[in-house]
Amino acid sequence: MKKASRAAGLVAGLMTELILALAGCHAPHPGKVLETPFPVVDQAGNAREYRLFLPDRMKGRLPLLVYFHGVMSPCFKKNPSLKNYTGSPVEETGLIAFCRSRGIALLVPTAKYEYTFLNCPSLGWLTSMEIDGVEKMIDTVAARFDIDGRRIYLAGISAGAVFCHFLANRRPRFYSAIVSHSQAYVNEGGEVLKPAEKGPHFGIIFCYNEGDYEQLIQFCIDSERIYRGEGYRTILLPDLPPKGHAWSSRNNERFWKLLVRLGQKE
Repeated sequence: MKKASRAAGLVAGLMTELILALAGCHAPHPGKVLETPFPVVDQAGNAREYRLFLPDRMKGRLPLLVYFHGVMSPCFKKNPSLKNYTGSPVEETGLIAFCRSRGIALLVPTAKYEYTFLNCPSLGWLTSMEIDGVEKMIDTVAARFDIDGRRIYLAGISAGAVFCHFLANRRPRFYSAIVSHSQAYVNEGGEVLKPAEKGPHFGIIFCYNEGDYEQLIQFCIDSERIYRGEGYRTILLPDLPPKGHAWSSRNNERFWKLLVRLGQKE
């Protein structure tokens, strides 16, 4: 009887895998990190890479948080004013453990296109080149895994925050809310932009660190005012720890509650 029961369980498991595959959904891997589980090719014909961190609990449709680090370059270490700056890779944010324990799928795209920043070869979300591939990563994960399409959130710091705004304004009804950490919706010339459509659409959490760069602080203040004036649900969180220019991991719980509260309701 025990052998028959185990055999029946094995058959049921295989059937579940088959049904998921036929439906276009990937079988769940709770607590796993999946490295580019499905291929993505951008408009330039380049294969793109990403990581998907799945939560420990896989109950029901999952919210999805997509995270973007700041600009990165090994060359920055030679600049005394940037020696403590890292760009806040996801490993330094506390988001991996936070999302895993709270039933949130965490998608971390890999930037591909290099550009020069402060005379250094850098990676950090060159919008015109990155945006197509990143949208395809998000759409692929949302389609292939059991993601709740009403709860797709963006979060980024510095250059990653700017990129979040460009993503959200291309599809303002697609994303629920974003965290804009230490940067805002600005163009390459430093002009603070108006949203593509009048709100309310996605919610926006603006925040910056204690002792952050003065220009970036002003961008956050001005951008929050402009979005709010266009009917968006916004909040501005000033002077967060740590001091400097880095992701405020101590506020992850606060960020998540605000994302849910400010997010699109339809």
